[in-house]
Amino acid sequence: MSRPPSPPPQLPGFRYLHPLGVGGFADVFLYEQEMPRREVAVKVLLADRISSTAAQEFADEANVMAMLSTHPAIVTIYQAGVAGDGRPYLVMEYCPRPNLQLRARNETFSIAEALRVGVQVAGAVETAHRAGVLHRDIKPANILVTEYNRPALTDFGIASTTNAAEESAGLSIPWSPPESFADVPRSDPRSDVYQLGATVYSLLAGRSPFEVAEQRNTAAELIERIMKSATSPALTNSDADFFVVHAKS
Repeated sequence: MSRPPSPPPQLPGFRYLHPLGVGGFADVFLYEQEMPRREVAVKVLLADRISSTAAQEFADEANVMAMLSTHPAIVTIYQAGVAGDGRPYLVMEYCPRPNLQLRARNETFSIAEALRVGVQVAGAVETAHRAGVLHRDIKPANILVTEYNRPALTDFGIASTTNAAEESAGLSIPWSPPESFADVPRSDPRSDVYQLGATVYSLLAGRSPFEVAEQRNTAAELIERIMKSATSPALTNSDADFFVVHAKS
């Protein structure tokens, strides 16, 4: 972890177990829910991030996930609230297996498994689009894996309606389409499709589409490659040569 996790809040009906991860805006902890008895992931907004805007964004994320989480490839949200110390929190399905970013660092996905994941998450993305929601941050780290080895899309923290004209600052550069870096950033359903394609590419290649081995891959250099390249470099696996990410969506 890049920093120590914040203190876990006391939540009635839940017993704290241990931290799961830290982030720039929120920490995630493992709790045991007392009734019904099950392990759950609890996402808690950091105290120094609490503001009227942040609290509203947190509530928006809860509402979006609640609307969509009946889909089997979207993380289920159970409840939301404000802890006694004033921090908003979300209680979500606990996905115990390593997320896809962690897996991709340690192993290369087979063509069959990468496509299976892509198809299942594509169904989740289509469901979100039909509901008028853009995810806007699809990447390997935001695809969790359930106990039954199913992918589950999470982190709708910068989601927006599909008619939104401007992009949030919370994008993840390596998987973002070129329109995210325009003078007037924008996104539409094609942006999510691009990010999903870039994610599947990453599972097959072990790196994001525009990272170059043994070269500098700073944010500025990645943005320049994304903006200037017509397609991502071809994969070296001959079975996957057909798979490229088109940078001009």
